[in-house]
Amino acid sequence: MRLLHLVGYRGNSAEFPENTLPALRSAIALGVRFIELDVHLSTDGVPMVCDEHQLARVTGDDDADMSGAQMSALDVSQTNRFGERFLGTLIPTLTTALRLLEGRPEITVFVVLGRASVARMGHDQVISQVVRALRPFRSRCVLVSKDLATIHTARTRAEYPVGWVIPAYDAHTRLKYEAFKPEYLFCDRALLPARGPLWRGPWRWAVSEVADLNTAMELANRGADFVVTRHVRALGEAMRAHAAARAAHAASVTTANAVSRLQEITRADVNTRIVVDNITRLDIGPRAAPPIRTDVAPRGAVDDETQTITMAAEA
Repeated sequence: MRLLHLVGYRGNSAEFPENTLPALRSAIALGVRFIELDVHLSTDGVPMVCDEHQLARVTGDDDADMSGAQMSALDVSQTNRFGERFLGTLIPTLTTALRLLEGRPEITVFVVLGRASVARMGHDQVISQVVRALRPFRSRCVLVSKDLATIHTARTRAEYPVGWVIPAYDAHTRLKYEAFKPEYLFCDRALLPARGPLWRGPWRWAVSEVADLNTAMELANRGADFVVTRHVRALGEAMRAHAAARAAHAASVTTANAVSRLQEITRADVNTRIVVDNITRLDIGPRAAPPIRTDVAPRGAVDDETQTITMAAEA
């Protein structure tokens, strides 16, 4: 099983309004080491943490021209999902959001650059403004976009690791990313074929819209390195429990192999003895003494006792 990482989509966006400080704080508190957030530039060039579609839902305008101060005053509490629970939650600047990373060197942020900003201001301006905000956290940020020209600019002019959100999983798209070789490929799970390994290369796959452990494990077997999810708490707990169970199993196998080598007996016999010993411990408890029977003769040597237990288990 390959190592699989969880990415918090717009923070912990299942429990908090997406792309907001509460969502980001929650993801960090839950131990998430990778977070994806969106960036949209205001008309005065301030990188803000929001998606252009999110902004359109709030303003009712698909092409809202707003300054950074105006955007910072917008309520993005998502009352359609959470009612009035998070009223007053505002759009943060990218600089404010990144301050949450102070003292947390283990966290990496995938910064997704919106197409609307690029269309309005051009690649150079968007990259320049975003990179300025990222400077204190440079080593922990990856620039991501759906627009191939944007991430090409990010790599060549800013020398950042980049990720491409691919539009399709087909031969034409494959030719492009095999030529460009981004460090990361982001792909919606719905675009993938039902089965088969993911195309291999120097990139690392991040598959979006993953909500449950079975899907995550299946994608890991196919070659995914990251799963992007809104359900940070539930999927994170499931992945940790799965990892703990695998570690416990591996430890028991290692112990069985070690005892087998020392005593020159088969691993199956060792496992049988471990199972019998565990059952005995559960039946009598760790401190209780077994009852003394007067209707049978005393037990013989230790070898006879071991043989009796083994035979009883086999029977």
